[in-house]
Amino acid sequence: MKVYPVSLGCPKNRTDTEKLLAALVKQGDQVVLDPAEADLLLVNTCAFIREAVEESIDVILELAEGKRPGQRLVVCGCLVTRYGEELLPEFPEVDLFLGIEPHRRPDLLRNQGQRRLYLKLEGPEFSERLLTESPFYAYLKVAEGCSHACSFCLIPRLRGPLRSIPEELILAEARNLLAQGVQEIILVGQDVSAYGLDQGKRCLGALIKRLVNLAELRWLRMLYLNPQGVTEELLDAMAESEKICPYFDLPVQHASPKVLKVMRRPYQPEEILGLIEMIRKRWPEAGIRTAVIVGFPGETEEDFDLLLEFIKEARFDHLGAFIFSPEEGTPAARMPDQVPEEIKQERFARLMELQQDISREKLRARLGKETEVLVEGLDEEGRLYGHARFQAPEIDGVTFVSGENVSPGNIVRVRLIEADIYDLKGWVLG
Repeated sequence: MKVYPVSLGCPKNRTDTEKLLAALVKQGDQVVLDPAEADLLLVNTCAFIREAVEESIDVILELAEGKRPGQRLVVCGCLVTRYGEELLPEFPEVDLFLGIEPHRRPDLLRNQGQRRLYLKLEGPEFSERLLTESPFYAYLKVAEGCSHACSFCLIPRLRGPLRSIPEELILAEARNLLAQGVQEIILVGQDVSAYGLDQGKRCLGALIKRLVNLAELRWLRMLYLNPQGVTEELLDAMAESEKICPYFDLPVQHASPKVLKVMRRPYQPEEILGLIEMIRKRWPEAGIRTAVIVGFPGETEEDFDLLLEFIKEARFDHLGAFIFSPEEGTPAARMPDQVPEEIKQERFARLMELQQDISREKLRARLGKETEVLVEGLDEEGRLYGHARFQAPEIDGVTFVSGENVSPGNIVRVRLIEADIYDLKGWVLG
């Protein structure tokens, strides 16, 4: 069977797709890059927010339009778990609908019978992966689902409560990735810092200590760390190995105590500022990232000003801002005092203008210093680029590198010599 895959949404989705492809290849199937060559068209969807739903639908319809006789179209992932049986009459071209973690039931893709929908997929976890993006870094999912109750988020409904993946399976998957030449492993989950809580105790620190003992591993990074889970114990574990990138992804969402309470985020801005101070005291060169939501129901101009002042004080190296989207099925979608769209857009623009200034200043402060860069490849203009230890691939800026005898996949030491709003340029040291 020739399979043409499309994976949408977050890195967690990508890991599921890559596990499924590895399982299919193990059965003798083949992955192809042209949908016209495929026997099976596979779309792993995202449905976290309205824009993700729209993108998923567009991709399904595009593949359905070009579907030739004999081809089968399979749709899986969050769109299926969100809408379930409603999808059957809406997409008659789709032959099979599967829920999340389709790699647990690769046998279902061979089902040529009646159109079916399988929401709950039970089967063994799969530790092998077929990488579909960079061969030099890879995401590794340490947990599925989420047990937080944020009022704006659909994840617990789509993916269920937190379920930590057993440590031995994570280590097996890491070994599989390193055997393929991966230099950097990036741990992902809805809240990576909660790893182990469903078993009674946070144990991310113990996990990363075992991962850094893998000889082939060069860098280890963690994304999606809920601030409450970044404890002294975790910081101590990170400080034990140079392999661990001093990078902290802390999605705080807001800085108004009133808005945080309605969001059901159980911390105060002062706690976050204290945590940032503690991190920077240990790692002055650390990269700190956050995500915030603009235009949450009931957000006043005073609330938004509190958010701007917080960002000025925290001075995040990287920041992602999202305009609030009222997702059906969440408490926030039913709240009164929804913020008008034009006000959301205006506040978003002001916030991003502020962050651009901060980002430019933070990057200029790094000039003249040395750092390591994992070289990823050439951009459209033929320039070598990669990401430093304080930059996460795909979501932050990049570092362009110049020098002799540098190839993609190398980790090189550079001196930083130029900076713009988001990107840096470095000269490779001999």
